[in-house]
Amino acid sequence: MREMKKRGFLILAACLLATALAGCGGKTNVKNLDLAAMATDLKDNGGFSDILNPVESDVAAKLYGVDAATVSDSQVYCSTKATTEEIGLFKCTDEASAEKLLAAAKARVKSQRDIYSSYAPGEMPKLDDAIVKQSGSYVVYIVTADSAKAQAVLDKYLK
Repeated sequence: MREMKKRGFLILAACLLATALAGCGGKTNVKNLDLAAMATDLKDNGGFSDILNPVESDVAAKLYGVDAATVSDSQVYCSTKATTEEIGLFKCTDEASAEKLLAAAKARVKSQRDIYSSYAPGEMPKLDDAIVKQSGSYVVYIVTADSAKAQAVLDKYLK
C-alpha cells in the first residue's frame, strides 16, 4: 500500500511538472494589454525626439499593409515625417495574423530604410535599433531615438 501511494505521488508530480514545462515552450502567452496606456507611456518615456501624432486604425492597417479585419485593437503614432520615429502596437485576432503583421512590420523597417537612406541618413541608427517583435497575438513596432528607454517601457507591460 505504501509503495502504491509513493508511485501515485510520483505520477502526480510528473504530471504537474509536465504541465508546468508545457507552458514554458513555444510562443509567449501575454495577458490582455491596455494598448492605449502602453502607447501613452511609450510617448512619455520611450525616448522620442519628435512629435508623434495618432493614426486611425484603418489607416494604420494600410500603412502596414495588413487586413484591418485581422487587427482587433491598435495604437499607432507616427512622427512628422522628418524622422522615422513611430509607435505601432497591435492586438491581432489570432497568432497567425500576428505572424503576418510581424512580417509586415519587418518589411516596414526595410521600406523606411530605403526611403530615408538618402533623404535623412541620420535616421538609419534609429531603424537599426527598431524594436519589432511578436508576443502571442500582439505585435510591437517602435522606432525611437533611444530604443533602450522604449524597451524599458515595454518590459513593464510584456513581462
